[in-house]
Amino acid sequence: MTPLVELGLILSLTVRGLFIGSYEKMREAALEAERMGFHSLWQCDHFFSVNPKAYAEISGKGDPDADQSGADQSGVDSGPVAIPLLGSWVAVSALSRDTTTIRLGHLVNAVGYRPPALLGRMAATLDVISGGRLEFGIGAGWLAPEYASYGYSFPKPSERIAQLAEAVQLIRRMWTDPAPSFQGEYFRIENAYCDPPPLQKPAPSVWIGGEGDKILEVAARHADGFNSRWWPPERFARRIPELAEIRREAGLDPDLFRPSVMLMLIPERNPADAEAEWKNFTVVPDSGVIAGAPEECAARLEEYVKAGVRRILVTIPDVDKKPHRLQLAGEEILPALRGL
Repeated sequence: MTPLVELGLILSLTVRGLFIGSYEKMREAALEAERMGFHSLWQCDHFFSVNPKAYAEISGKGDPDADQSGADQSGVDSGPVAIPLLGSWVAVSALSRDTTTIRLGHLVNAVGYRPPALLGRMAATLDVISGGRLEFGIGAGWLAPEYASYGYSFPKPSERIAQLAEAVQLIRRMWTDPAPSFQGEYFRIENAYCDPPPLQKPAPSVWIGGEGDKILEVAARHADGFNSRWWPPERFARRIPELAEIRREAGLDPDLFRPSVMLMLIPERNPADAEAEWKNFTVVPDSGVIAGAPEECAARLEEYVKAGVRRILVTIPDVDKKPHRLQLAGEEILPALRGL
């Protein structure tokens, strides 16, 4: 029986404290998550990290003026800093060989970091070597200092969103057409063979990350689902019917479109320990934090399921240093969600 909701583990985000910098530690967490029955593993597609306050300032998420007395404040003024954040495609490819059943994805690939034809080819190969376990995440990109540091252009939002819409169509064509061609305003290919194609038929699922109206419309028209950061359940309950209507207008089945949320999960036997950890990430909106005893966390997550969310992706602070949190999530919270 297919579960009503899937629980995925995010192994790295661009916020310091929410990623694993050692591959051996990442592998250990991945194997433990697979053993406990997590649905998927996710890796951010970024090149360096930021501290929590800089994340709020750059992304517009959370309160940049919140008290960060418990958080690392080095590099607030300069934004991103150099720390050991593993390259996402190499790391996920390695995990595809070290795991056997758990699904694998990027949260999310920025459309401006690689030509979409190359990205589609890379994704097809990963699906093949993983045995058909790829979940393909893509977005318009947002970390402007990263673009500047690596020499990428950072177009205005409307242009990045238009590029995203073209990229998804182009990539899908590469996966399903034996001699794919595409002529768009931003991207063009001609007989861009993708052989071998992905194992999954007709193609791997495409997930678009973002929160704005235009991004969500692109997702509804061209993707299999969307992932939004830190939303409360009531926002999903409001937006899901709106996106279903866009799907119907486009001649697509709204029931095949899956909403997903990214949340920070801090399960602790002692609620005071969860509260203390939360203080290190106060720039994350309250709606995006699930903290407390396992049964309390499960009850909060159930609210998302009732609102129509079908995939919950969690980042667990310092999961490599505090493995008991992953154990609580897998052995107590996950079974509660499966019982819904």
